Amino acid sequence: MTRSARFRELFKEGPFVCMGAHDAITAMLAEQAGAKSIYVSGFVASGVVAGQPDVGVLSQTEMFEHIRRICRVTSVPIFADADTGYGGILDVQRTMRLWEEAGASVLHLEDQALPKKCGHYAGKQLVSKEEMVLKLRAMIEARRDPDFFIVARTDAIAVTGIDDAIARLEAYAHAGADGLYADAPESLEHMRELTRRLKPLGKPILFNQARTGKSPYVSMQEAYEIGFDYTLSPIEPMLAMHKAVKDMLAIFMREGTTDSIADRLTPFEEYNRFVGLDRAMEIEKRFASGVQSKT
Repeated sequence: MTRSARFRELFKEGPFVCMGAHDAITAMLAEQAGAKSIYVSGFVASGVVAGQPDVGVLSQTEMFEHIRRICRVTSVPIFADADTGYGGILDVQRTMRLWEEAGASVLHLEDQALPKKCGHYAGKQLVSKEEMVLKLRAMIEARRDPDFFIVARTDAIAVTGIDDAIARLEAYAHAGADGLYADAPESLEHMRELTRRLKPLGKPILFNQARTGKSPYVSMQEAYEIGFDYTLSPIEPMLAMHKAVKDMLAIFMREGTTDSIADRLTPFEEYNRFVGLDRAMEIEKRFASGVQSKT
């Protein structure tokens, strides 16, 4: 079964999270921890790749390479942010082909106008509902694997309100989107209204479980009980890394040693086992012995 087909099967198992991963190592850790799907965030990629906020600074091909590195080292389905599709209709179709080539199984396409911003930033602007419908249809046409899962995202709640957000998602569902996602609901009432009015469409509904954004923080189970089918935890590993590394550097620069935080550092041998050094050395030894036997 392909990764994309496996992603669709996850909806039969109850609630699940698409766990954020900001690089290949984090993706490997997420899979080792039991994540059934991994999410590659544009917000996180903007920081990790470019050291910039999520204001549309990454190019389509930079994001493609970032996704591909994570897909190479994992076996679970990868859900990759596609922002606005990086331009017009032809750009959207190229994004679809590149994300499939990278190895992703899921993406979301959003209805922001350029320059796009993180869904939890102020100052967002939207394209028309009609333009987004055309983009979705173009993306669906370019999809080669029918199991690849396309999520339609709206950022309308903060711009034009909850009713327009729902009307947009209804139109996107009718255009053929596989799943629906309204980013940054601002209250539990918003969350309940979304699921109440969107459930009859029969499309899985996504909730962003980020702790520090505009939305109320609820557990995965609580989101499921409200009516969401699955969640994202998009930025938590990156924020954990940011704090851990910042603290380690501050302590070292103050004390000139890592003695006081040694228990917070992965041992060198353990890290090398995790990245497969033993396996790499065994392969190298096996082929080296083959060369020696012929000389």
